[in-house]
This record gives sequence, structure tokens and C-alpha cells, in this order.
Amino acid sequence: MKKILLIEDNPQLLKNKIEELRTNFTHAIDTVENFAQLQDYLAKNKENVFIALLDYFLEGAMEGQGVDLLLEHKIPTIVYTQEYSTEIREVLLDKCVFEYLIKKPNSDLLYSTRLIERVYKNNFIKALIVDGSESFRNKLAGNLQQFGLESLQSSDAKTTLELLKTHSDIQVVLIDLDISGDIQGVELVEDIREHFPSTMLGVLGMTPHGYNSQLSIEFLKKGANDFITKPFVKEQLNLRIMQVLEMLDTIQEKSIEATIDPLTQLKNRRALEVESKVMIQSALIENSPLSVAMIDIDNFKVVNDTYGHDVGDDVLKLISKVLKSNFRKKDLIVRNGGEEFCVVLDDLTLEKSIDIFEKLIKKIESTPYEKDGVVINVTVSIGLFHGIKNDIKSMLSLADKKLYVAKENGRNKLVS
Repeated sequence: MKKILLIEDNPQLLKNKIEELRTNFTHAIDTVENFAQLQDYLAKNKENVFIALLDYFLEGAMEGQGVDLLLEHKIPTIVYTQEYSTEIREVLLDKCVFEYLIKKPNSDLLYSTRLIERVYKNNFIKALIVDGSESFRNKLAGNLQQFGLESLQSSDAKTTLELLKTHSDIQVVLIDLDISGDIQGVELVEDIREHFPSTMLGVLGMTPHGYNSQLSIEFLKKGANDFITKPFVKEQLNLRIMQVLEMLDTIQEKSIEATIDPLTQLKNRRALEVESKVMIQSALIENSPLSVAMIDIDNFKVVNDTYGHDVGDDVLKLISKVLKSNFRKKDLIVRNGGEEFCVVLDDLTLEKSIDIFEKLIKKIESTPYEKDGVVINVTVSIGLFHGIKNDIKSMLSLADKKLYVAKENGRNKLVS
């Protein structure tokens, strides 16, 4: 996992900053205390750093020398000084430093926290710059690099759409009004939105200074998330990009939350309905059966009545953990509700499926719940349907009937 590099020569301030970072992040933190240590560290470890937090007046360095060294190694850098200086700010922004903040305890804490987390996430995504000027594209790409954001470039609509279709990790597109070809950037936004909704891709329009403000409005009407007027202050650009990407993160997180059972962290019935459709469609095309299992914890009501619902919840978590460890990543594992689970498998014969679920029964039977002196031997019953129907509901119904038979015939067994 990549690290935060903290560069500070004041022991007390270094200690305070480490505590602040550890309160807000799980990222590992490396520290250096002078310029010589920084040189040595970067010679050996620069690939492990995703962001550097630098004291501008660093021991052993001429003014700004630490900044130049970090930028030489293309490491996104937040520079701190004891007091705000307009002159230093202008020098740093001219050098394409990512951000300039005051070193006081908890100063801009929320903002700096957002910045650090954003730079880390930017390591896993890309931006696409669409502009008719190659020199501007290159300059903007340099700015984005200091934001930890790798970028691709395009000058026209056709290339833009091709890049978006072939690079799924592009999450934000910066489009200028003037691009090469027969259409303007505003029209390109409309074309992009036909294929990439605002929940999947952020678009930031760019309009040259002096253009009619109506053009900015048109960008928004056609589907841009935001716009910015050139020439822009780099801090403003970073903030607008950050807001667009944070919005996408929130949408994605909410989407995931909507399909995850909060107690067990398994997928829920909503996910089952959506993801099973894809599996069924593929199985029908390939004429390949699915294995659909209904799994129920035996005598679970007794556990709740005897030990309470907190212990019951722990038992559900235990079973969920066993389920996750016994199936492939591509398999669909769902908490169906209460003490009932569902598993959908593909690419397996009936014999192989039976073997898998019989081993699961033995695994659960040999994994008792143990906590605070309480020991509970847990077992499950399973009903297995092997075949293919047009919808998951039909297959679940057939598996459920087999589960009922397993329950009636003594529990802790599989019926297929």
C-alpha cells in the first residue's frame, strides 16, 4: 500500500502532524526530518509514496529546494509554512505544487483530509483532456499529474469517444469549447451523455475568458457536471475536479450500500435480482445449467431465544464468513433474509455442485460459534436446484422445496 511522506524538521510539529494523520487515515506514514534524509529516502522509496507533506523551510535545504526535489520525482506535494505568504504562494503555484497550507494545528483539517484522500484515489483512475491546443493539453496534464491524476489527451470528438470506450478507468473528462473537427465541445458533451451517464462519468466544461456566459449554461444543459473559465487558477481547477469526483464516489458508495446487507456484508435480495439476470442470460445462451442453493441455519430461533439477538447476529456473521471463504469470487452469495442464504453458481455439473455443498455442510458443522464462554454448534440445511429457468424466482422456489424436505428429514443435510 502506498504511503504518506511527512517532511518536517520540528520534532513537536512532526509529532502533532503524525497524530493528526493517524486520526484521519489508515495509510502508512513515513517521516524524514531534513533535506539529506529526504534525498536518501526518495532514492530508495519514491515509488511507495502517493503524496508528500512538506515543510517549506526545511533543515539543510535552500528555500524551496525540497519542493524542487519532490516535483522532480513527480510526487504530489502539499507545502506547509508557519505563516501565510503571498510571495511563497505564487512561487509554489508557478512550480505546480499541488497545494499550499498553513502549518497551525488543525488548520484546514477537513480540506487537507479531503485532498489527501482524493490524491490517493486518483492513483486508480484517469482524466481525459479534450482541447484543440496541444500546448494547453500538455500544460493541463502537468497540473493534473500534481493532483495524482494521470491523463489521456484528445483534440476531437471521434478520438474522445474511442478513448472513453477503451479506457474504463477514465472518470472525468475536461472539454474545451473549441475542439478540432466539425462540432464544438458543447455538442460533444451531448454525444458523451448518450453513452456515459452522469452517475458513471464526470464532465467539466472549459470556456475561454470573454465568451458569452450562455455557453457555460449550455455545457450544463447538455450534461456537464460543472464548468470553468480559462485561464483558471490551479486551486480552483483542483477543487472543481475534486467536487466532481467526490460526487461520483458518493453515487458509487450509495449504489453499493443499496445492494449489501449491512450485518453480514453479503449481497442482498436486490443484488440477487439484478445479478442473477446476467447469470441466467449467459446460461441460456450457452445452454449451461446453474446451481441455485437455499441455505437455512438450523434451529436459529433457539439461538436467539436462548442467547439473545446479539449472539444471533454473531452467528449470522460467522456463517457469512464461512460462505465467503468457500466459494469463488464470481459466485453470487446472498443473505436472503433472517437466517436464510442463497448461493448461485455457474459452470458446474450437478455432481460437482453436490460435492461443494456437502463439504460446506461439514465445514459449518466443524466451525462452532465460541465467544465469552458461549459455545454453539451450528448446522445448516440446504436445498439445491440444478438446471435453468427464465427467472431466479422460479429456481429459488424449486430450491426452497428441496430445503423444506431437508428440514423435514432431520436437518444438517443437502437435498438436491
